[in-house]
Amino acid sequence: MKNLMVAFFTLTITLSFFTSCSSDSESTSTTNETAKNYSHSTLELDLLDEVNTYRVSVGLNPLQIIEHISYKSDEHNAYMISIQDVNHDGFNERKTNLQQVLGAGRVGENVAYAYSSAQSTVAAWVNSPSHKANLEGDYTHFGASIKIDDEGKKYYTNMFIKK
Repeated sequence: MKNLMVAFFTLTITLSFFTSCSSDSESTSTTNETAKNYSHSTLELDLLDEVNTYRVSVGLNPLQIIEHISYKSDEHNAYMISIQDVNHDGFNERKTNLQQVLGAGRVGENVAYAYSSAQSTVAAWVNSPSHKANLEGDYTHFGASIKIDDEGKKYYTNMFIKK
């Protein structure tokens, strides 16, 4: 069943151009690294609010923001902008960092590109089975970043963890 789910997620990611997601099974580890601070923009807070509004509307718990998750999301957006491609490159490294720094057991990620608002981004994720699975996943905390490239296009990374 797990192999079938991995194949489904791989196919979904391959077929998806404007949005993408990634998730992982539970595991834990710890280290002496420290969590990074992050200052959210209004747009990012809107995205996090939209995600929680959706989760509550389907009977799930709202997630708590952890700045370090947004910091890692921001690093990924900077990378995607630098190569002008929406992807999950480096997901395993981000996952490992969140496991080591925050004690995350489960880690998931949704990315998107070129949506005009938090509402349209979350609506697109809700309409994609693999992204929706992350939105509705068994998580406790999250973070997000939205970066705008030189052409005015928005890059979104929303990461989820379960502590």
